[in-house]
Order: sequence, then structure tokens, then C-alpha cells
Amino acid sequence: MRPPPSDRALLLLLAAVTALGPIATNLYLPALPAVREYFGATVAGVQATFSVSLVTFSFGVLAWGPISDRFGRRTAVLAGLAILVTGALISLGAQSLGWLILGRGIQAFGTATGLVVARAIVVDLYPADRMARMLANLTMVAVLGNSLAPVLGGFLAEGLGWRAIFGALVIAAATVGLVVWRRLPETRPQMDRPTHGREMVAVAWSLIRMPMFTGCMLQGAAVYATFLVLISLTPYVMISALGRAPTEFGFYYLFIAAGYFFGNWSVSRFMAHHDLHWMVLLGVALTAIGACAALGFVALGFAHPLWIFVPMAVLSYGQGLALPNLTATAVSLAPQHAGVASSTIGFLQQIIGAVCVQWMGHFPTDTAMPMLTFCAATCVLAVGMLYVFPRVEAGKRHH
Repeated sequence: MRPPPSDRALLLLLAAVTALGPIATNLYLPALPAVREYFGATVAGVQATFSVSLVTFSFGVLAWGPISDRFGRRTAVLAGLAILVTGALISLGAQSLGWLILGRGIQAFGTATGLVVARAIVVDLYPADRMARMLANLTMVAVLGNSLAPVLGGFLAEGLGWRAIFGALVIAAATVGLVVWRRLPETRPQMDRPTHGREMVAVAWSLIRMPMFTGCMLQGAAVYATFLVLISLTPYVMISALGRAPTEFGFYYLFIAAGYFFGNWSVSRFMAHHDLHWMVLLGVALTAIGACAALGFVALGFAHPLWIFVPMAVLSYGQGLALPNLTATAVSLAPQHAGVASSTIGFLQQIIGAVCVQWMGHFPTDTAMPMLTFCAATCVLAVGMLYVFPRVEAGKRHH
């Protein structure tokens, strides 16, 4: 039996596994205009390489939680990494946009294991009062690793071509897989009997029928969709509307990464003095303030990227503050089925995000107004949901 790693070592390992998904996305984002030029495709066509990967990622989120509940966390992580490498190799050799979409989709299905199983391992090891803090710490460490990925992706795409991005991803995933094989212990409680498929569906359906769970999921989905639309369309806006080089997106992305990092950092600092609901309220409100500010600046004619990215740093700070607490609240509603709960909320959020990304791909990118209008409207909607779902929950309990 392998000795269990220390809390810090386990946190770093889980962060590496979790970060592979964002790294795979962030490395690829600066290459979107180059992929469009290489295949002679439309923006909406190239967006399919992003939105399809979100859909397959969502199915991975739905699948890996129950798989880890039934077969173990370690087995699920190793299988997911193998699938990730397979998809990256297909993307590396893609000779058509269709093959690239296929490779990206397979790759995304494999990366989903990191997000889902890392959450389940945290639930296995830590009590409920520490869960949000550990999820925030996990995300915070992962953000440090992937915040420079757009910068690296921009230089790889410009210097070696967009295919080099997938070669780098193969090397990174294989390295993490080797460490997982040697160091990650099995954390699933041995006394839990394996959950059967019918029971998993019943648990997921019971969660969806709970207003509190649905509210957490939709609020998280609204905030997350703004992030996905922003990062997938900004590379085009940087070139078409702002006249900037593709590599500049990676540097300005650091504003978003820093905001999210400090949002997660604040969770552990606020935990001693404020409850989860207070942090969700503040986080969702800040996302709306940041999105509306960026829309207002662009509407007034301010054309420098900082007028978009500085307000979006405020938005991402709100995301970092709200999302761990929304996730912890939702997952804690089914502590005996943490994998199913994590999969359900992740699946629904990813599907909503994928629909938004593909839909927004049909709007013009020679101006930032459509993208920022969507972000502002969606964040304001999330604020409204803060008042709706608690009242629905209270009414259901009363009846």
C-alpha cells in the first residue's frame, strides 16, 4: 500500500490534475484565429472546436463522478488522462476542421475527470465546514499553473504553429499521469457499496428537483457562461476590433486569472467571519458590476483593451468568490453521493455554457458590444436569481 501524501502534496497533485482542463483550453484560445485562417473557416465554424469540447466535457463531468464512485477515484483519474492524451494526439495530426473538432471533443471528455474526481476526493477527506475552503485552495493553486497558458499558447502558435499546442499538452498530461500512478492513493471510503446506475439517476433527479440545488447550479452557470463567452470571443475581438496581435490576448488574460485567483484566496480569508450565502451574494454582485462597467466603457468609445480587461478582473474576482461556495452548497446536499452531485451540477453548467458559446459565435466580432452585452445581461440575471430561488425553497418547505 502506497503511503498517503501530505495535505500540501495532495493539494498540489490534485491541482495539477484539475488544471489540465483549463490549461488545454487556455493554450488553445490564442490559436483560434490561426486555426480559422488555416482551414479557411468562419468564426462560428471554429467556435465548434470550443463549444463541442464543452459538450463532451459536460458528458465527462456527468460520467466521471459515478465512475469514480463505483470504481474508485484513482482509476477514474488514470483513465481520464489516457483519453486526454488520445484526443490531443488526434488534434495534433488533424488534417481537417472535422478531425480537429473530434480530437478536441475526445480530449475534453478526458480532462473532465480532473474537475470531478478532485472535488470528490476533497469530499472524501475533509468535513463540510472545510470543503469550500479546500475547493477554493485547490482552484487557487490550479489558477497559478494555468494563468500563463494563454501566453505560452500565443507564442507556440506564432512561433511553431497551432499544432505545437497539442504536442505540449501530450507531454504535460503524460507527466501528470506518471505522478498520479506513483503517488495518488485511493480515497473512496471502502464501506460505501458501489452505486448502481439506476440509483445514480434517481439521486441526480432528486437533486434537480430541489430548488436550492437548482438555484446554485443556475447561478453558477450564468456566471460561468460569461467567462466562457468572454475567453472564446476576445481573441477575435482583439484582432478585428482592437487591431492587436494574437499574442497580446495571453498577457491581458492575466487580469482575469489574477482576479479569479484573489477571489479564491478571499474565500479562506472571509470564511472565519462570513457564511457561504454572504460570499455568494458579494461574488455574484461583483460579476454584474464588472460586466456592466466593461459594457459602459466600450459603449462610450473607450477602445483600449484595458477598458475591457480591468472590469473583467472584477468580474473574475466575483467568480472566484462565488463559485466555490455555490459548488460546496450544492454538493453538500448529497454527501453520500458526492460524485453524482458534482457530476450533475457540472454537467448542467457546461451544457448551458456550450450553448451560449456557440450561439454568440454567430454575432459580429469586429466590435466588443455583442460579447459584453451578453456578459452584462447574464450577470444581472444571476443577481436576480439570488432573490428568486431562496423564496421558492422556503415556499416548498412551508407546503
